Amino acid sequence: MNSIKCLFSIIVLLFAWPFFHCEVIHADQMDSFHKDFLIQRMMIAKIREFRGDVMARPLLVSLTKEAKNIGMKPPKWSHSEPLIENFKYNSRARNKVNTKFKRYNPLIYKASRIYDLPPALIKAVIHAESAFVNGAISRKGAQGLMQLMPGTAEDIGVKNAFDPRANIFGGSKLLRKYLNEFGSLKKSLIAYNAGPEWVRKRKGLPNETRTYIRRVIKYYHSYKRQI
Repeated sequence: MNSIKCLFSIIVLLFAWPFFHCEVIHADQMDSFHKDFLIQRMMIAKIREFRGDVMARPLLVSLTKEAKNIGMKPPKWSHSEPLIENFKYNSRARNKVNTKFKRYNPLIYKASRIYDLPPALIKAVIHAESAFVNGAISRKGAQGLMQLMPGTAEDIGVKNAFDPRANIFGGSKLLRKYLNEFGSLKKSLIAYNAGPEWVRKRKGLPNETRTYIRRVIKYYHSYKRQI
């Protein structure tokens, strides 16, 4: 009788094992999905904070705690100081830029050598895009020092746009790509700011982009004099 019970137990276990195994795999997949979902929610909260939503900071803090509770290390940008949207256009901020860019000089000069770009141009684009604020996020979701859009960052192989090295190298790579394709600095800056289709289809230039080009050229000459 005991032998029959033992045999029956083994058969039940063999039958049930695939279901237990699937449940473990499913749990792992759910864990990965949960982490990705948390990252996305934190990113949305960060953008909302940047746009001035007073409820975004408490939400971000709550999501960061939730991430820590499941053993996940939150991204550095998630607990950085609140961003101020108009920082790069603020006169005080401009006065501080000269001291900020120096910390990125080694990365800028290395990117300059790799992508055959003037260091002054890379500095000018960073200045115009983010005023050297590494955690900057635009209204449209562009991220980091050279303000890479998530889709563009993925296309050029940048996994973390808030990593200064990855961002500067990625932005420089993009500038070189546009310079090779369009053959002029002005067209390359239009492509960088408004998208390459504006150049390819010869659409009318947005006023924002006209202002952007003037600012980059102004900063370029300024940085060029310092080198």
